[in-house]
Amino acid sequence: MEHALHLFLLVVTRVFGELSERIGQPGSMGEIVAGVAIALGAAAALPLPLLADLPESPFLDVAAEFGIFFLLLLAGIEMRPSEIAEHSGGSLAVALGGVLLPLAGGFALAWAFLPETSLKFAQALLVGVALSISAVPVTVRIFMELGLLHTRVGRTVVSAAIFDDVIGLLLLAVVTGVIETGATPDVGSMLVLLGKVGAFFVISVAAGLLLYPWIARAVARLRIPAPHFSALMAVALAFAILAELLGMDFILGPFVAGLFFDPAAVGEEPYVDVKQSIGDVTNGLLAPLFFASIGVRVDLGAVTAVPGFLLALLATAFLGKLIGAGVPARFTGLSSREAVAVGVGMSGRGAVELIIASIALEAGLFDQPDPVVANLFSALVIMAVVTTLVTPLGLRRVLAAVPSCGGGNQGS
Repeated sequence: MEHALHLFLLVVTRVFGELSERIGQPGSMGEIVAGVAIALGAAAALPLPLLADLPESPFLDVAAEFGIFFLLLLAGIEMRPSEIAEHSGGSLAVALGGVLLPLAGGFALAWAFLPETSLKFAQALLVGVALSISAVPVTVRIFMELGLLHTRVGRTVVSAAIFDDVIGLLLLAVVTGVIETGATPDVGSMLVLLGKVGAFFVISVAAGLLLYPWIARAVARLRIPAPHFSALMAVALAFAILAELLGMDFILGPFVAGLFFDPAAVGEEPYVDVKQSIGDVTNGLLAPLFFASIGVRVDLGAVTAVPGFLLALLATAFLGKLIGAGVPARFTGLSSREAVAVGVGMSGRGAVELIIASIALEAGLFDQPDPVVANLFSALVIMAVVTTLVTPLGLRRVLAAVPSCGGGNQGS
């Protein structure tokens, strides 16, 4: 029955993705809706044992993790280090604004709604951090689907999302420390973490520039099937392991590995072949399962229990990114519509928020009779799903009237 469960998930996800494409929307939106439909079916206790088992399936977690890995690897292959460097200054400003405003807004909102308890600070900080982080895999997939990855907006948003992920690492360390000890980590601990972030980028960039060309030449002499694919997987996994050893999110590893996999290093034909293979595996299997896993985890308890808080949370989530990321983007030289697109593009949440919420759930942060606290996990999951669903719709609408955003070679 377990394999029937996997087959069911894949077929339903692909059908919803196809329907979404046929009505002119990105496939990722349909894939998330497929997960939501499955979650609703399970909640309604439909006479299908598959539905009841799916949200708790370990396969879903594994598939989602591989989906994130390959999405970031493919994004790295699609982009060049020069594109990241070219937009690094403006992207850092966008990332900072897109983190700090939602962080402050989420904290203030939660502080106003939550009851006075010893856990109030940790709970409010959790909400602020959950609203502050953009989901890099979600952002990447949407811009690739819309053909906007190499536009000014696409490069700015993806670069900012990478900075966002690094900042999110620091915030995650803070909120985890508060949850576990009740105290904010000291300055020394944060400086050590910053040092580890710097060490990761120094080591990975040096390896990419100096070692990867040598690896590519050595691999070209091998007779095993798909040697360049295997070598790229090994490098991506090595960088992911390095990131985790340094206390960072593994997703930076495959992204950086993909950046240094280019035609100049491996040759045009191997580059095209490997890119095609990774694209097929990602878009045909792993990415749909990742997006479905976001939808499957939806819990609608907060909709009826605390509708006012939920609406305020969604408004804060959207406005925080729209203003926090959009205003700095406008000052970097983007047009008003492009700046709005940056704010919308940074609005998608997803895996990281679910991880943060899950850590808090396991730590007992929501074990209180107060209705807002009891439904806080549900509200955060709904926020992640809704923002991820609305992002591609908003981007397509905002950028429809910007002719220059349709091309892939637009400069800054």
